[in-house]
Amino acid sequence: MSTASKVTLAVSCLFAVGSFVGINYLQKAEQAAIRQGPIKDAARIAQKEKTRKQILNEQEQKMQLELKEKFEKLQPLKEEIITGVDKN
Repeated sequence: MSTASKVTLAVSCLFAVGSFVGINYLQKAEQAAIRQGPIKDAARIAQKEKTRKQILNEQEQKMQLELKEKFEKLQPLKEEIITGVDKN
């Protein structure tokens, strides 16, 4: 076998092995990315839910403050503490 054919065979083998290793690496990386997809989606959905809950909580707080103001107008709160004992 000539030197040129040996070099060609060696380069071809190295290219084949390199391609095999590279393709396997890319497949594993792709599989890892696919596995992360549902995890990222769940985190994104949880963030949206959190935002919705925050909006609902803010609306409820606003409503509670309005009710408090309305009831304070009808029946003002006094700062004194009632202990049940007459001061007389």
